[in-house]
Amino acid sequence: MRRVRYRRGMDSAPLSVAFVVLHTSPLDEPGTKDAGGMNVVVLAHAEQLAREGHRVQLITRRSSPEQPAAVGLAPNLSAYHLDAGPPRLLAKGEHEQLVEPFGEALAAHLSAHPADVLHAEHWYSGLAALPVARSLGVPLVQSYHSIAAPDGAPLAEGERPEAPGRLAGERLLAERADLVVTVSEAERATVLQRLGARPERVRVVPPGVDTRMFRPCTGAECAERTAWIEHGGRPETLIAGRLDPLKGFDLAIAAVAAIPAGRRPALRIVGAPPPDGDAYARSLHEAVAAAGMLGTTSFDGALSRGLLADRVRRASLVLIPSHSETFGLVALEAAASGVPVVARAAGGLREAVQDGVTGLLVEGDDPEVWAAAVERLLGDAELAGRMGRAGRESALARNWEASTAALLAVYRDLLGG
Repeated sequence: MRRVRYRRGMDSAPLSVAFVVLHTSPLDEPGTKDAGGMNVVVLAHAEQLAREGHRVQLITRRSSPEQPAAVGLAPNLSAYHLDAGPPRLLAKGEHEQLVEPFGEALAAHLSAHPADVLHAEHWYSGLAALPVARSLGVPLVQSYHSIAAPDGAPLAEGERPEAPGRLAGERLLAERADLVVTVSEAERATVLQRLGARPERVRVVPPGVDTRMFRPCTGAECAERTAWIEHGGRPETLIAGRLDPLKGFDLAIAAVAAIPAGRRPALRIVGAPPPDGDAYARSLHEAVAAAGMLGTTSFDGALSRGLLADRVRRASLVLIPSHSETFGLVALEAAASGVPVVARAAGGLREAVQDGVTGLLVEGDDPEVWAAAVERLLGDAELAGRMGRAGRESALARNWEASTAALLAVYRDLLGG
């Protein structure tokens, strides 16, 4: 497909950008419903673009009768809830049947609220936005945030099967979207290899982190944590995200359980299940009970961003055993908080965590191996402290201002500015 130059002279003029997200609202708290790192990235980019004077729309599906059709969030920033399907929460796989009606609602909306660029997040959104972008003559930027497993790949225990049209839909968007934006080099490689995109049409824009919200503990906070441990309290490990099999919460529980009881840290689990995830959530509670960890494990549910930041900086380490991550935003948030990470050596986590510098990367699913990595950090305060300081230093250079500037450069290049 030949690349199209849509407009010229856009190198400094404010843009009108529409982020299109069908299956989850960018306003939802991560760790709830089907919200996760994608929601954080979209909202952070939208807010920063609006602060810089660009007009930004967040366009999503109405998932509750109480949601207003439009809401002003800040100067230059508005959210719109379009009617497509029943106004209730749906399991992620149910959204495929709403691609066409959402696309029709999107076309009607954009005829009244035009945009210079459409940026679709996830493949459902892209399939809905592609014909609209073509009919309106505006460019479509596609981001995936996760990509279908190859045909025939085995599912993890409890993992939902792929929607029937997902891989074909993602390949279609890789071919026909004007540009694809990925959050990591690992995701870019997957888009090229699995979806067949052309290299010159795939750009990497790594996410940022709010280093004011996610910060190391203060003197009083650090002293409180130190005093707790010195008086017999257990150091705390934390894992955060949607309670979904792909996030590996079951492995985190097994890893902590593999540590002898006398040295075993407390485990804090932050997040809530997606609409169809209650069975997996129950299995996590059962695993904690079976391991005899009820007294040292807390299920906090989903937390606001501010409360999550508070929990992270009070933890001794953050666990990220996700089976698949295009980046792993929690790793960057932990680094900004001065907290070392134990994460899976896979996907974008290899870029989010500097092995041996800001944390430890672990191969495979053996709880004993994960337990050894946890014990290594908990048993070596000097090493953990050094990794925490290195993480903070690295995170300071990865702010949302820099990430948004890179994304804006992609838009302007596409528009011919």
